Amino acid sequence: MGSSIILKLLNVTHYYRNKKSKKWYLPFGYNAEDIELNNINLHIYQGEALGIIGEPESSKERVGRILSGEIKPDKGKVVRKTDLFYADIQDRQLQDNTVQDYVENAVLLFPYKASEHKVEQILKYAHLEDKKTSLISQLSKVEYARLLFTLARTSTSSILIFNQVISELDETFFERAIKLTDEYIKNGSTIVMIEDNVERVSQVSNYIAWFSHGQLRKEGSLKQVLPLFKEHENDRTSLEKDEEKENFDVDWKKSRARIPELTYNFKRVERYNHVRPPVSIYRFWSLIGIFFIGLVLMALLMFNDIGKLNINQNIDQSTIQNQHKNPYEEKLAYGIVLSDAIKLESMDNSKPQKVDQYGFVTITGENTKNYRVIVDNKNYKVAKNKIRYFDPAGLFESHSFKSLAPYMHKNYSNYNEFFNSHLHKKHNKVTDSLVPETGKDSRFVVPIVQQPISMIFNDQNKLTGFTVPIKDKDKLKDKFDIEGDFWITKAGDGYYMADLKNNKWLYIEL
Repeated sequence: MGSSIILKLLNVTHYYRNKKSKKWYLPFGYNAEDIELNNINLHIYQGEALGIIGEPESSKERVGRILSGEIKPDKGKVVRKTDLFYADIQDRQLQDNTVQDYVENAVLLFPYKASEHKVEQILKYAHLEDKKTSLISQLSKVEYARLLFTLARTSTSSILIFNQVISELDETFFERAIKLTDEYIKNGSTIVMIEDNVERVSQVSNYIAWFSHGQLRKEGSLKQVLPLFKEHENDRTSLEKDEEKENFDVDWKKSRARIPELTYNFKRVERYNHVRPPVSIYRFWSLIGIFFIGLVLMALLMFNDIGKLNINQNIDQSTIQNQHKNPYEEKLAYGIVLSDAIKLESMDNSKPQKVDQYGFVTITGENTKNYRVIVDNKNYKVAKNKIRYFDPAGLFESHSFKSLAPYMHKNYSNYNEFFNSHLHKKHNKVTDSLVPETGKDSRFVVPIVQQPISMIFNDQNKLTGFTVPIKDKDKLKDKFDIEGDFWITKAGDGYYMADLKNNKWLYIEL
């Protein structure tokens, strides 16, 4: 797997699971049941064959449409670095043109100029020469899947996204799909497959993302994710009574309906369990309030000359203000506190946030002096010299865990699979399992009982890594030709960082 992130979702939330679009006259029209995707963060790398799985109504297909750019999220953003081909089996019934016209239009979007005979070659490869005059909507799912797969393969796009295509391929084409994914992995390109057929996904993927109730429940290698998903599905499909089905996985269902912005209305409902008033009532009073506020502002403008334009003065003030601005440039990276504890200065008029040594924060922007970081959905700023910058898209050396293990404390190296199985879980669940000796409620770094190991929590308060002592530091430096005091290498699904100055390993898995 390559080390460069080629496609990513950043804090993506999509509303209106049951509505087509938000109406401008519904200022507080978001209901909990209308959240389709909630606060998704997903990083897709070069050389990755990512399988996206989930139970019915988990909104995994919506993730594919957002990744492709077909629809935009209501909150958060999508970052794509190269060309992409999106194929969705569900589009078959929406097409009213012929197979020949459909292919001719598709090749125009390829990232290269197709030859005159390319359409014929595609139809022949897809075994659809005799269907060129048929409507796309008249094709069977198997035929349409063959056509989409052939177009994707022929496009040679750097990113391919398939939605329910792989499961509809016949055996011959499924074998071709396996070969295609092997080629893409080898060449450092990327394939994303959203599928219900878990058995097929396991044969064409090297990484899995499990979505549940509109949320990213777990991501990792096939061995990490598939057994948990299959156990979950066995439990879900074994339920027979309606009451059992309604109460199954209730915590995840509730967390889907927790709006990230946490407006006053939702804070009140969540904190005090008050009954929510009817939607029509608070919409009506909201509109009335907005109307009267507009009247007051209009009166101020009319009677106090506040709205009078002074062009020269405005230009001068704008020039002066721009000279003093130091705007933040948007970015996604991470920061690690290597020295003593630091304080993050709030940008939202809240209290400063203390971050202990080896605290891990998400950087969302930078200017000439500071980084803007996010912790628990609040923005803070910190001087650049206070934290160590880490960009996972950088080109790092790649080494196996086996080659690094001799230079780690055995308490971790011998049981790393056990410790790593807790990654990406919430703070309270992890601390209940691993039982910290002290500082259980510490926000960023928590020591594990009777172990020289500490847990590291990210901006969403989920376990993202560990610290463990370095063993034989001098031999480590000689083995890997390390010159500075800080060294990063990619291994498996994460990054090992050697803080040689403080004699500590950090393992971070995003």
